Amino acid sequence: MDSPHSLPFQTLLPRPQRGGSTRVQLGSNELVLESVRGGHSLLWFDGREARRFALGLDAMGQLALQLRAPQLPVRVAPREVLAIVPGARLRGYLQVPLVPTIVWRSGSDEAVLVELPPRDLATEWDDADGALQRCTSTLHVRFPMRSGEPKATIPVVLRNDGDEVLSPAFVPIRFRDADLKEARASLVTTPRRIVWDGQVWNADAAAGELR
Repeated sequence: MDSPHSLPFQTLLPRPQRGGSTRVQLGSNELVLESVRGGHSLLWFDGREARRFALGLDAMGQLALQLRAPQLPVRVAPREVLAIVPGARLRGYLQVPLVPTIVWRSGSDEAVLVELPPRDLATEWDDADGALQRCTSTLHVRFPMRSGEPKATIPVVLRNDGDEVLSPAFVPIRFRDADLKEARASLVTTPRRIVWDGQVWNADAAAGELR
């Protein structure tokens, strides 16, 4: 990494010599890869809880830590109370946790070995919409300061096309790995225009640039 607060899409994980270790710090998370008798040991510490994995690897491939988009739609609950009058817009930035993922590359093939879903990205079931994920985020009025935490910054324009004041409990966000790009030492997506029509949210990705 270029700095403790930069977020690359991918960090290569060199396999250490026997008895050695490779360490990667990612915000409050720490990864430790050790070479042990018969294989490799991977320790992931998220600041509160440690998880350990045993890996059997051949001599030809390569390990990498990638930051990937959540696979399910995400409902982002704003930490502030939002109030948008009919016909008005509100601009800002939301942040969604990314999923640190250990991948194995061998030649042109790539396989996921371990997914490390963050604690603050909860998976739940909605009877109407099925499986989804939920997190909380401040609606930042300026581009968020870099923290080094594995999160995507989402520029949003929220518009109320309904007839009543909108105070949403959540904002729906959906993005994929291909939507992520590096900017300002962070991972960001293209801006999202998300419209409340009085009954449901409608979203697209053509909001123009936010500043």
